[in-house]
Amino acid sequence: MMAFCLRNIVAFLALFHASIVVATLPSCQTCGSPEPSPPAPEPEAFPPEPEVPEPYPPELAPYPEPDQSPEPSEAPIDDDGVFDVTNYGAVADGGTECSSAFSAAWHAACDYPGNSTFYIPEGTFLVGPISFCGPCYNDRSPNVEIRGTLFALSSLSSFKSSYWISFKNLQGLTLIGGPEYGKLDGQGAVEAWKEPSCEKSARCKKLITVIGDDCVSIGPGSKNVSVSNIRCGPGHGISVGSLGKYKNEKDVVGINVRNCTINGTENGIRMKTWPGDRPSNAYNMTFEDIVMVNVSNPIIIDQEYCPSHKCKSNEPSMVKLKDIFIKNINGTYSTKSAVIFLCSSEAPCENVQLVNINLNYLVPNSPRQGRLNIKGFLNGLQVINSRF
Repeated sequence: MMAFCLRNIVAFLALFHASIVVATLPSCQTCGSPEPSPPAPEPEAFPPEPEVPEPYPPELAPYPEPDQSPEPSEAPIDDDGVFDVTNYGAVADGGTECSSAFSAAWHAACDYPGNSTFYIPEGTFLVGPISFCGPCYNDRSPNVEIRGTLFALSSLSSFKSSYWISFKNLQGLTLIGGPEYGKLDGQGAVEAWKEPSCEKSARCKKLITVIGDDCVSIGPGSKNVSVSNIRCGPGHGISVGSLGKYKNEKDVVGINVRNCTINGTENGIRMKTWPGDRPSNAYNMTFEDIVMVNVSNPIIIDQEYCPSHKCKSNEPSMVKLKDIFIKNINGTYSTKSAVIFLCSSEAPCENVQLVNINLNYLVPNSPRQGRLNIKGFLNGLQVINSRF
């Protein structure tokens, strides 16, 4: 019965369509042999009303003309929610500035209602100052995977602030690179390092920070951050902080750093807080399976951090550092102290564990005394199966 009804409907539509076509075809003027003209019709009392073609029903509307092309579709994504910057206009030629394309790809990945990846493929991309900001959909950051090389603009005048690349207001950020790819080149040698202040001093008046002068800097409000497979150096190592510089900073919690190599840096693993009455907390932090090569300060907690040397030294830091787990650290260092804990007298460091630490002093035949330097208050230090 259903099939019969459908055939009747199809037949009706076919007849209806044919009637429409016949009604709208123009008369043929030159087809076949000429025929005698028909006799003129008798005049009518009232002239007939002109025929008005019936409108097309929606299902039989004519196709648009060829020049009426549809709007272009959005840049494609694959089934895994991968947002490739080249699909948004980025060109991997090392000369085309790509920050607009990067920003468009980031916003698409950030707004995607599932797991997403902001993807930079192999090639060389020239990128101006850019911020990757949240919050994102469902308060979860896209993964960031860098397989290409990023070049910064070489002119200092191109930067309104002191940062090149920054990540802000994000939860669960994962940054993925690799030993043979994922390179960020600030091009400092082109112009910045030639500034007079840089030639005369180790502290230049204006230098652009790539992502912080630390290899990785984990700032206030960071939660559930995972850092892995990083090759770091030179620079200031992997840092939590600085913390406590501003009022009402949010806590840092859930930091996991693992499987990294730190080579020729000033610091290895560092937690740094400013002195002064600006309380916050940083806790549940794990650093494991890290190799250090010729690092000045392999493990350091610095709650007297003040790079400008203009802080009030009599004001202890009010940032509470606790539940810090450091294990499976191997390598070499070049200063007298492998482990330095400068803890606050008002907010003591708490529950710090050093497990399987094996660090060798590079100066041969030197006494192994004073390798652990502790100042301030520390509650609950455990050193297990370690040598440094």
